[in-house]
Amino acid sequence: MRCGGARPQPGGPGRGRDRGRGASDGGTILILTLGYLMLAAMLAVVVTDVSVVYLARRSVASAADGAALAAVERIDENAIYSATEDFEALPLRDIEDTVADYETRADPSGRTALSAELVDAATVRVEGSREVRLPVVGVLGVGPITVRAGAQAQARVRAPVGP
Repeated sequence: MRCGGARPQPGGPGRGRDRGRGASDGGTILILTLGYLMLAAMLAVVVTDVSVVYLARRSVASAADGAALAAVERIDENAIYSATEDFEALPLRDIEDTVADYETRADPSGRTALSAELVDAATVRVEGSREVRLPVVGVLGVGPITVRAGAQAQARVRAPVGP
């Protein structure tokens, strides 16, 4: 003889309701899960492509900075040694050749293009650009993006400090 409560019958009143609710929840959870997976995939695409563009821009900015500093170090020694007055700024020369040389050393692949100009006798402005192909969205036909960055450097003369 068994003691205890009555066992629910397989087709009893409590079991039918649970089975019906579980069946309808299964479809809702599947749709919700698919929605979250699509959202995660879209976030991965955006993060990947934005990271590629950001890193390319940082690379172009770094190349422009370095080229501007290299160009500002090309001082026109003939102008300095033949000058009769004191300089407030150092005259520069051969900046285009210096920037072109820096461009080939900084990016041997040739993807980064740098151009230089003299703003005044002692200031160099370098502009750089690079075409970036997006790894994920590019497959869908989105064309390449051009990133640009610039830098400016100046050769200044400081007055000597007295004793």
